[in-house]
Amino acid sequence: MSSDYKVTILQKERGKAIAPNFHLQVSLSIVHFLGTWPPRTGKYRFLYLLYTTGIFTLMLGIFLVTEIANMLVNLGDTAKIVAGATLLMTNCIHASKVIVLLRHQARIQALLDKANSHAFHRQDEAHQDLLTSYTWKGLFHHAAYQSFGATAVFCWGFTPIADLIAGRSRRLPMEGWYPYNVTGTPAFEITAGHQGVAIIIACFHNVAMDTLITGLITVACCQLAILERNISAIDDEKSGMNNFKGEVTQETCPPYQRLKWSIRLLISRIRSFVREIQDIFGTVIFLQFLSNCVIICLIAFNVSQMKEYIPAVLIGMLTYMCCMTYQIFIFCWHGNELHLHSLRIATAAYSSKWFSETGRFKRGLLIIMTRAHRPFILTAGNIMLLSLDTFVQVRRKNRGCTTAAIFTVPSLDIIVDISYPNLKIKLTIFRPWIIQNARSEETSKYLRDEANNFRVFQILRTSYSIFTVLQSSAA
Repeated sequence: MSSDYKVTILQKERGKAIAPNFHLQVSLSIVHFLGTWPPRTGKYRFLYLLYTTGIFTLMLGIFLVTEIANMLVNLGDTAKIVAGATLLMTNCIHASKVIVLLRHQARIQALLDKANSHAFHRQDEAHQDLLTSYTWKGLFHHAAYQSFGATAVFCWGFTPIADLIAGRSRRLPMEGWYPYNVTGTPAFEITAGHQGVAIIIACFHNVAMDTLITGLITVACCQLAILERNISAIDDEKSGMNNFKGEVTQETCPPYQRLKWSIRLLISRIRSFVREIQDIFGTVIFLQFLSNCVIICLIAFNVSQMKEYIPAVLIGMLTYMCCMTYQIFIFCWHGNELHLHSLRIATAAYSSKWFSETGRFKRGLLIIMTRAHRPFILTAGNIMLLSLDTFVQVRRKNRGCTTAAIFTVPSLDIIVDISYPNLKIKLTIFRPWIIQNARSEETSKYLRDEANNFRVFQILRTSYSIFTVLQSSAA
């Protein structure tokens, strides 16, 4: 890429310049303000932990206690159990993310430090357009995700006011059991006010934690895009040493030196960065994915059982369903982008003018192309891939397998026995090491695709089975 073209891009972006990784700062500021990012040392740490306890109790603690109590009190009422199960599952996953954030704060801080380090920003001026573009993408996803959640919680919070205007009986925004009469004054006003404030805080906090995770993936995608540009543009900075007959060294061949830096960046920095994201957040993303599939079916069941369609409640449920769907999509989309960005490294390596470089340069380029054929893959708990194929359930491909490994894949069977006589579900989950140790790349890809399709199908079938059983029980 010529320098004139870069200058033109920088001039276009100057009007909308933004600090690199500003989307991470937004998410982290919300998380810090809402009490789940304590200082690691200092005299204010103890006071902040007290604040963390208080905000957690206000935001989730009271909700969890009242929702669990409501489930126990109404064990025989299917409609009330289902109505309370959606928020209970959401709050349980939210609490688990808080625990992960507090437990792995040092590791997450190390990722943030690496994202803002000199190693990831040594060429900010040359790639300001990419840094700005990916930062805006992170902010866009945050705004879109937050809009769904804000609409849902606003509609729920507006429920008591809508009931008052329509002359209906008093009803709290959220289902829950309280050890006092919640229909009297001022108990109703205080309880409804707490629920409204708590769910708004929880909404902003939950979105901030999710976008913090996806924001880190965006940083990795941005670094891969910069690496792709650097590799494809190596020939633009030739050293004029192509006719040099002596030994080629890093000093006498800047393109080779730059290529070595690219290999080091790909292998030791970006790959370790992505692996750390996987290790910290993989399990909680899987729990989020699993619970959201069930929640979407439970919301559909709630809508089907409504006898009186109140606009605020109906809009709140539908936007909440959209929010749960987008919560799945945002992880799958970022995982898919990371996969595609890593695949483009091999194409970028071949796009450079490698044929006019030295033999050592060509061998280094071959190393990059070989490594790029092992793309970055994020998984949800080492069970399913985070990709758009997962989100839309890719069509099952009927093709033969080159080995007999597919017929001898052992499995781990999990029996989910819920307290309904007609519901016993068997989930078969392929063990990840079978895929990792496949005899060929073709077999590995086939096993990965088929296992991923099967897992998604089983989870969705489980959710639908729960929905149909609950619907038949209500009838």
